[in-house]
Amino acid sequence: MRILITNLSVSQNSGSESVVELLADGLRSAGHQTMLLAPTLGDMADRMRRRGHHIVDRIAEIVEKPDVIHAQHLTPCLTALARFPDVPAVFSCHSAFFEVEAPMLHPQIRHWIAVDEACKAKCLSRGVPADKLDLIFNAVDLQRFKQRLPLPSRPARGLLLTKNFEHQQAVREACAKSDIRLDELGPATGRYSHQLEKDLLEYDIVFATARMAIEAAAVGCSVVVCDARGFAGLLNTGNMEAWRRMNLGVGLLAKPITVENLIEAISKFDAGDAAEVSAYFRKVAGAAYFIEEHLRIYNLAMQTNAGTTADERSLATASWIEEIGVSHPLRRWFHIVKEMHGWPDSPEQAVQLALLRSNTKALENLENNVTSLMDLGEQVNSIKLDTAQIHLVSDASSSLIGAAESNQTMLLRIDHELTLLSDFASELKRLYNGLVPLFVRKMTLKARRRV
Repeated sequence: MRILITNLSVSQNSGSESVVELLADGLRSAGHQTMLLAPTLGDMADRMRRRGHHIVDRIAEIVEKPDVIHAQHLTPCLTALARFPDVPAVFSCHSAFFEVEAPMLHPQIRHWIAVDEACKAKCLSRGVPADKLDLIFNAVDLQRFKQRLPLPSRPARGLLLTKNFEHQQAVREACAKSDIRLDELGPATGRYSHQLEKDLLEYDIVFATARMAIEAAAVGCSVVVCDARGFAGLLNTGNMEAWRRMNLGVGLLAKPITVENLIEAISKFDAGDAAEVSAYFRKVAGAAYFIEEHLRIYNLAMQTNAGTTADERSLATASWIEEIGVSHPLRRWFHIVKEMHGWPDSPEQAVQLALLRSNTKALENLENNVTSLMDLGEQVNSIKLDTAQIHLVSDASSSLIGAAESNQTMLLRIDHELTLLSDFASELKRLYNGLVPLFVRKMTLKARRRV
């Protein structure tokens, strides 16, 4: 079987990227051919290529027609659907939070996968038929993530794995007060590791969510489930089954991330209980079942008769383009751009700010010219001139009047541009306050104050 897998990136070992790697490795080991399409490639893609994977960032480089498309993320999914309009697809939702992960209906997509209960609810809310939706929890490559030596009676070394930074200080303070030496890895720290499976062997307690937390638990570390979005607590034998159904992710983060909550979780550290948690995850989260389930769903998708015409598929693809392609109406593309790049960093705003600075400087120069003209007029009025001098002053005055008229025209133009900028700024503020959730705005404000 030839499987085309899409993802936004194969670059820095993020959650969905790790799933892509595990899935591609497992499918190849089972004798299948994989092709990976991702708009953003990096070191991770290079490492996978050295192991024989076919990874590209342009659809034209996929020369063999796949038997099935395993789609992750809307934008590269759309590219694959448009290129191979008669190939059945499966769409996998990895986040209930981001719009780029939220499913859209399309006749080529015959089945959907959710990685936890929150993603399942998201899929159902977007119209995915319940009988076409399966839960496949995240898995761990147990050959790669070996089990560590037994934990000590109390934690001495801690590791924060994070892609956001708002909770870093709280974790640092809690560890300092608990006499734990803390290290940090992840996009928010600027430090990355290509051998996390080896790094985890050195730590007693790990602060993480989702896939990173599952990997740490499988290795045998004690895990505190938390990130900037909130706090769940210490993973233990009492909650491990329920928390796994939520992917140890955002659906569990119901409490605030405070130093007090973190210290309380650390105080519950239990080496024996953590060993039982590790045994559980190594039993249920192995890669073999993960690969088998995906192959089962691929076969279902290939055997399902969509009952649609080529025109219906083309219309569905065009409808996706209407939603995802940049246009004046603020459709899904707008939310995806905000998620990927952030509204404050948009190119349009940068251009407008540059124009504002330029016009402000021009206005300052104009004010200086007007002041100079008024001073000269006062000097002329204070002296007596002969006829020749009067003609000279008259000629100079004519030149100054011409300059003043030119400056006045510039002033009117600048005033008009400043009015437009003011309207633009008001619209920006309205859109920002209307579309960005209050808690996100508060987090952004706190980050700016720290900077």
